[in-house]
Amino acid sequence: MLQVELVSPEEILFSGEAYMVVVRTIGGGEIAFLPGHAPFLGALGEGEARLHLQNGGEVKSLHLNGGFVEVSHDKVTILSDEAEVVE
Repeated sequence: MLQVELVSPEEILFSGEAYMVVVRTIGGGEIAFLPGHAPFLGALGEGEARLHLQNGGEVKSLHLNGGFVEVSHDKVTILSDEAEVVE
């Protein structure tokens, strides 16, 4: 499992574990992170982040208005200027 934190200036929107994280990077399209992913640092475009909480199970969607993503040692940190949970 991945340890995931999604943070905006106002609050921590998500802190917990996920099986897979999918985000949209600037100029690179969507990228998915699974446990064991190589270290990664990228700029995020406006779009949806999907946190797959279980393999084949619940998916939590959040709308991001840009930001950054860092992956290191099975930890994914997403920093976004503006983010909100999609219901």
